Amino acid sequence: MTEPDEASPPEPEIWDAIVIGCGMGGATIGYELARLGRRVLFLEKGLFLHGPKEDPEGPPPGHPAAQDLLRRGRWPLPISGRTSFGPVDFHAPLGCGTGGSTTLYSAQLERFRAADFAPRAWYPDAPDANLPEQWPVTLEQMIPFYRRAEALFGVFGTPDPLEPDPEAPLAPPPAMSARDAALFECFQAAGLHPYRSHVAVEHIGNCLECDEKCPFGCKHDAGYRCLLPALRDHGAMLLARCEAMYLLTEGRRVTGVAAHWRGEELRFHARIVVAAAGAWMTPLLLLRSRSAEWPDGLANASGQVGRNLMLHATDLVTVDPGERLPSAGPRKAITLNDFYDDRGYKLGTFQSVGLRLGAPVIEALLMSATDRDPARWSARGPDFAARAARMAERRFGSANLMATIMEDLPYAENRVIPDPRSGNGMRFDYVYTEELFRRSRLFQRRLVETLSPKMATAIMPFGRNNINYGHVCGTCRFGDDPRTSVLDATNRAHDLDNLYVVDGSFFPSSGGTNPSLTIAANALRVAGIIDRRL
Repeated sequence: MTEPDEASPPEPEIWDAIVIGCGMGGATIGYELARLGRRVLFLEKGLFLHGPKEDPEGPPPGHPAAQDLLRRGRWPLPISGRTSFGPVDFHAPLGCGTGGSTTLYSAQLERFRAADFAPRAWYPDAPDANLPEQWPVTLEQMIPFYRRAEALFGVFGTPDPLEPDPEAPLAPPPAMSARDAALFECFQAAGLHPYRSHVAVEHIGNCLECDEKCPFGCKHDAGYRCLLPALRDHGAMLLARCEAMYLLTEGRRVTGVAAHWRGEELRFHARIVVAAAGAWMTPLLLLRSRSAEWPDGLANASGQVGRNLMLHATDLVTVDPGERLPSAGPRKAITLNDFYDDRGYKLGTFQSVGLRLGAPVIEALLMSATDRDPARWSARGPDFAARAARMAERRFGSANLMATIMEDLPYAENRVIPDPRSGNGMRFDYVYTEELFRRSRLFQRRLVETLSPKMATAIMPFGRNNINYGHVCGTCRFGDDPRTSVLDATNRAHDLDNLYVVDGSFFPSSGGTNPSLTIAANALRVAGIIDRRL
């Protein structure tokens, strides 16, 4: 294995593939290409988090917290933008470093469902949404890659009774807590179909189910499961603390990547370039790669690069079986999809959050709500969050905190925009539509009316702004029509012969569940296509 923190970059050569970013999409496709015998170079903006500890060279000017954020695998600078609720400038749940955002994720790896691959039919009341009739791949085509991704990431759980796959390689999950077992029975008594959440967490010893970088490898993130094996076993190389700035081109071919590394501009060359910097930053990279030949940026003949930003909507819900029972056990235990496509509406997943409802957690949730919608919360006083958290703990201390994940729709005006005045060189615009608000309220009503007869149920009162910034997708969508999409069905840019995008940017619709497994499965699919083309 080549140490990624060497004092000098790799020797100049033409790689089979350069992969920009080491998150779920980048690490997975790089691993698979390396396993197939291809020479792969990973370029990663952040630190090598899965090896010896290293320190960043210093925070950007004016951002003293950046070093600590980088060490924790977090994006070092706030994301700036404007939503329907006003301007925002916040530290997004966005990874930076090996493993990308999977170092922070809760490791719930769920498949998209049949309804997700034919999205337009579900939204007759949203004619202005840029929804395709069909994805350019089918669920049947994706199932073999879902199975491979589940095996690669070591997913634990039980089959979803509503869309079971007997061949899914799910490992048996650990026993639920007494409280969650009681809730499971309550859900079944209400006529629902709960199952054990599909989670890539191996409870080794006193597993902490870490919300940040796992020090032991219990949480199967993309760094442990893909990047390290690619480096150790298959000859791939990694250059950490290396930020891709723009892509080099000759005609319809990308010839390489210009990157910043320790104050130098370096150029790396490859037969194939794979962008996997995430749905915030991949469109920025493409739009920043302007030239006389590509004045609007790369892959942007359709004008769609950066557009169709989707974020999901999430409400937090407490459910209580009505008696105080021990809660020690796996935190992300229960998921159900009975409301995914419900009475002609597409709502979404309902799943355990994995947080104990103590005062510190409730206060953190309230502070997050303040960041997202300051006009609503700031007038309540500086100590409101702490006071409310103490009261809420007394009321909800024995409950399980669960969450909805609701599909967000693609709109052209929701977009990532290059902005050199911003610390990240970008900002975003996002309109929260009335259609999404109505559907969110419908989901809440359906939950309360279905669950309340069997268990105490309450929607956490965080207001209208339920934007979920952890599931960013859609900014380089794939599709069959080059006039309305950025990528073709193989995730290759329509305008270029050898540029691929495999992070969450490629989604043409967002689905109603966690996106990570679909990103990984698609990366395995695209790796095979690239290998054959090479």
